[in-house]
Amino acid sequence: MNPVLLDEIIYLAALPLLPALLHLYFKCFFRFRSQSRLRLVMLYLLYMTAQVLLHYSSLPGPILLAGNVGLILGLSLFYQGTLTWRLCTACFISAVIVLSDAAIPMRYTDTGYRLSLLLSKLLMLMLVLLLRRFVKGEARGQLTGWLWSVLFLCPVMSIAVLLELSGHLFFQRYPQLFPVVPVLLLAINLLVLLLMDRAMSAQAERSQRLLLEQQNSYYVNQYHRNKEFQEEALRFRHDFNHILLGLRARILSGEEPASRAELDALLGWSKTSGAYCDTGNPLIDSILDYKQREAAAAGIAMRLELKIPPGLVLDTAVISVILGNALDNALEAASQLSKEGGSERYIAVHMHYLNDSLFIRVQNPYSGTIRQGPRGELLTTKDDKRNHGIGLQNIRQTTLRAGGLFNLFYSGGLFELELVLFEIDRDCGVFLPGG
Repeated sequence: MNPVLLDEIIYLAALPLLPALLHLYFKCFFRFRSQSRLRLVMLYLLYMTAQVLLHYSSLPGPILLAGNVGLILGLSLFYQGTLTWRLCTACFISAVIVLSDAAIPMRYTDTGYRLSLLLSKLLMLMLVLLLRRFVKGEARGQLTGWLWSVLFLCPVMSIAVLLELSGHLFFQRYPQLFPVVPVLLLAINLLVLLLMDRAMSAQAERSQRLLLEQQNSYYVNQYHRNKEFQEEALRFRHDFNHILLGLRARILSGEEPASRAELDALLGWSKTSGAYCDTGNPLIDSILDYKQREAAAAGIAMRLELKIPPGLVLDTAVISVILGNALDNALEAASQLSKEGGSERYIAVHMHYLNDSLFIRVQNPYSGTIRQGPRGELLTTKDDKRNHGIGLQNIRQTTLRAGGLFNLFYSGGLFELELVLFEIDRDCGVFLPGG
């Protein structure tokens, strides 16, 4: 058989291993955006078609390399996760493919070329399986800017170093030593990726711990609120007979107007002694009550417009992140307004439930300027950027992860956050007033 034809047959036979390895790799960190296997197969068939077209084109080597890397970057967009993390890991697997091909020193004969096609794929498979064993695979958390730069530049610089050293006189004289370079670069890239994965996992665990602490504070607040109400009810019940005897004596003595006023006060007891917020949804009530106390201490008014039924089946983590962070940001912005400047310090919370969807809007005035990042995200103006400026990011990511909608607007000194959560069910066992 013609050796050239045989090489092409072996190349085409080994080609399907590459998309399988890529999907296996991306599954280490991300989920495919669609649940349809047909869409997954069609996507990788298109990738293979583009690979074949590039392989048989007459484009220069650097352009072919850039085209292959671009295809892998495009594949990463069809998976869920932080965009920066997806692009960086796509750069890593691109470097693994290039370095694995260079690490197999069997290309100086036809047989060596054919073996290298298979052995390089086996090396990639071994590395991917190694990653699947050691990575956390959460794809959550935020890294600082310089860590993102390291994660991105490491595979890019590895490919550049490989291309530069491939033409070096030393390795032209001793070609058998050249595979040492890609092997070392593979080890460095693998170590960097694992370290970044650990860093993101640690940051995600820290965020989860802070969320649990925040939820605990809401539950403690709810407990104290219920305890105060119970104690007040017990005191009222204990004194109820004495109050009735006093009212009876007043009525018999002709003090009807005073008795009527006291009865009105008693009828209003349940309202005045109740909680600040009482929608029948303990989680929402607890968060709003907790934040209202903070707002009152800071001299900030909270305006509530709540049209939600009791007994909503809510995800504790989702509501705590969204409502807690939104009110924290609003409190911080409103507290920066000068009391002497004439600006009203307030937070307006609007929530309503319609067609199994929960609509939330939080408004607050602000002062100063708002900075935006390159992708439209808001940037903190504080010096400690690691611990600030992530509230809105958490709200956005949590909302989108829950399948909801997220929008924010700001103009004329008014900041407005709007979001919608879908498929919110109701507990039919909860008593509905007027039902």
